[in-house]
Amino acid sequence: MKLSVIIPVYNGADFIWKSYNSIIDQQVTDIEILYVDNNSEDNSVEKIQEVIAMDDRVKLFKQSKQGSAPARNKGIENASGTYVYFFDVDDEIYPKALQKMINVLDTNQTVDAVFGKMIKSHKGISETKKPDDETDALVLKEKPYWGMFWFSNLKHVVGPPAFLYKRTVFDTIGHYNEDLRIGQDTALDIKLGMTCNVAFLNTYIYLYYKHSTSTIEKAKKKKSKVALHWPRYVKSHLPFYLENDVPLKYKELLYAYLYSTTAKRLCETKGIQNRKQLLKDMLNEIKPVKTPLVLRLFLSIMTIFPYPIFLKVYVYYLAPYFLKNHIEKL
Repeated sequence: MKLSVIIPVYNGADFIWKSYNSIIDQQVTDIEILYVDNNSEDNSVEKIQEVIAMDDRVKLFKQSKQGSAPARNKGIENASGTYVYFFDVDDEIYPKALQKMINVLDTNQTVDAVFGKMIKSHKGISETKKPDDETDALVLKEKPYWGMFWFSNLKHVVGPPAFLYKRTVFDTIGHYNEDLRIGQDTALDIKLGMTCNVAFLNTYIYLYYKHSTSTIEKAKKKKSKVALHWPRYVKSHLPFYLENDVPLKYKELLYAYLYSTTAKRLCETKGIQNRKQLLKDMLNEIKPVKTPLVLRLFLSIMTIFPYPIFLKVYVYYLAPYFLKNHIEKL
C-alpha cells in the first residue's frame, strides 16, 4: 500500500462526501482512506458507511477518547501505507498536491517528510484566489533546521494536511501528544523537524477552511493566546528539551517563553488568591527549569501588584538580562 489517508471526524456529516471526493480527485490509485469517528452526534457514521458501500478502499474506525490527537493516533495504528497523510474533513486539497509530495519522498530516500503551503479562507478553493508565488521548487534541509525554524516563529507553522510523512517517522518521533487538546499538531511537527530530515515543496497543498464551529476557533474564544499555548510548551517542548541534546538556541527560546508567559498569565488573572495559586502551579509545571531567585521574587510581587508597568519591566528587561548573561548556566 502506497498511501494511507487519515481523516478524523467529529460531527462532520456535511463534509464526508466532499472530503472523499477531494482525496479521490488526487488520482492516487494505491490508497486507503481511514475515517476515524470521534464520538460524532450527527449522522457522520451513516455518511461514511455510504462511502464504504461504494468504495472498499474506505474504512471506518471509532475512537472514544475525545480529541484530534487520539483520533489521528487511531489512524496511525491502523494505517498500512508506506506514506501517511492527515486530512481534516472540512478542508480542501489542491489538484495533484498529493502526487507531487509522493514524488518527493519517492525520489529522496533520506527525506522523512515533506510539507508545502496552506491558505486560510472563509470560502472554498473555487471561491478563493490562489497566490501566484508557488514555484514547485524543493528545499532540502537536514535536522534540526525546520524544527528550529518553526519553534522560532509559529507564524511559519502549517497544518497537518500540508505534510506527507513516511510511516516509519512515527516509530522515531512517537504519536500525537494526547495530553494536548490544542496545538498537538504543532508539537509533533516541531519534534519532527528537530529529529528528522524534512523537505519543503514550494506548492500550495490545501485550503484551511475557517469557520466558527471549528475546534481551534472555539478554543480561542474561551482562552487567551498565552493560556492556549502554555500546555504545549510544558507538556511537549520542555520534555523534549530534557530528553534530548538540543541547540543552545532551542533552550534560549524555551526559557524565554516560559519566563515571559508566567508573568503574562499572572497579569491576565483576576484575584490575588487565584494569581498565587496559578504561580504555584506554573512553577511546579516548569520545575526542571532553573528560575533565578530574582525572577521568582518579582513574580511573587506581581501576584499582589499585577500592573502593566511591572510586566513590561519583567518581560523586556529583567528576564532578557538573565537569558543573555546566564543561559548556559541556567
